Amino acid sequence: MLSDHKRIKLAIERLQPGIYIEMPVAWNDHPFMFNQFKISSIKQIDLLRKVNIMHVWAIPTKSSAKPLPESAATPEDDLVMANDQELDAELTAMNEQKSQQIEQMQAYRRAIKKCESDYHIALSKVRALTHKVQSRPLQAMIEATEVIHSMSDALLVKDNIVLHLVDDDRDDSQMQQHAICVSMLAMMIAKQLGLEQSELIELGIAGLLHDIGKLKIPQQFFTGTDITPSKRKFVIEKHPSYSVDYLNLSPDISDTVKKIVVEHHEFANGTGYPTGKTISQLHPLSLIVSLVNFYESLCHPSAPGTKARSRAQAIAFIFKNKAKLFDQTQLNAFIKTMGIYPPGTFVQLSSEQYGIVITADSNRLLFPNVLIYDPDVPRNEAAIINTKQESIKIDKVLAPTSMPQEIAQYLNPRESINFYLG
Repeated sequence: MLSDHKRIKLAIERLQPGIYIEMPVAWNDHPFMFNQFKISSIKQIDLLRKVNIMHVWAIPTKSSAKPLPESAATPEDDLVMANDQELDAELTAMNEQKSQQIEQMQAYRRAIKKCESDYHIALSKVRALTHKVQSRPLQAMIEATEVIHSMSDALLVKDNIVLHLVDDDRDDSQMQQHAICVSMLAMMIAKQLGLEQSELIELGIAGLLHDIGKLKIPQQFFTGTDITPSKRKFVIEKHPSYSVDYLNLSPDISDTVKKIVVEHHEFANGTGYPTGKTISQLHPLSLIVSLVNFYESLCHPSAPGTKARSRAQAIAFIFKNKAKLFDQTQLNAFIKTMGIYPPGTFVQLSSEQYGIVITADSNRLLFPNVLIYDPDVPRNEAAIINTKQESIKIDKVLAPTSMPQEIAQYLNPRESINFYLG
């Protein structure tokens, strides 16, 4: 943890619960999970003494108690420690937990690397089929179906890991990345809802192809400055029907997929387009793609000058201000899928540590698993903590752009740092 707090050298005999300490030895040379922490019990002091740490660095500004006066400190020869056998058992358990945390982190990085490889294979296939849409549309539709089947097999079983990928920074393949993001998140919601595999696949195909009709619209309508807002809106809002024009070229694309695609900008309260239908008039799956597409527009706005929201901000905004636009059961499934703090969210904890959310748990949305920043701990051995188990709360969500580069790079479970820096 970054800190400019002054520290003082303190003999172990002067410690008491409430004193915030920094270990005087390397992380690998003690059994505690962190190099800096607040003493919470007498047993922790006994454990320090048990591993022959007789002095620590104390940080008064982070402490809620003062050191014991030297006159009150018990001479070392007269110290009575907790039962040796009990302390030995505790040390063994702590060392095992530390080893498990290291393996968990290393396994997670290996899984991220494999998943990232699968993701980029899918992205390259989507790029290829996008280029074929206008010249060989039938072949493009066939390949789209194949991509969704391969994505569901390779990626959908790794929901929390995929969430680190689908919300990636966008480059010159933004359209394809948006398509994959909408497709994957829609399938994740379907999975959370317990829908049939056939419905999950149809949602995936619809998500992948929902914006394909934009290829029929001249680029000037998206980026030009000499077009009136009303004309721009009129033309761009035709893209759902243009997308269906492409889908109609393939006999293998189901009517359900076409229905979802044409309705992916509709809302439950009738304020969407192209027809302003309400929830009772829409296909039951259409609002899933509408929800994910809306979320995407908040995280990666296309309108010039529009500020992007973080994942957590986008979810909070939808839940607090736009819930009436969507099906409530589907919205709740979306929240459970993403978590209140989605994977990849930078946070500051009640322990004053910085971290990044690694996994969300639908049964404890406010207490995700967090990877902790500690410059004294090797990056590949960083701790992943269960905030519920450790009784640690998230104090605030931090924007990626506000994070010092060394912290962002340390916390990034992927190899490519630009994913987090944005």
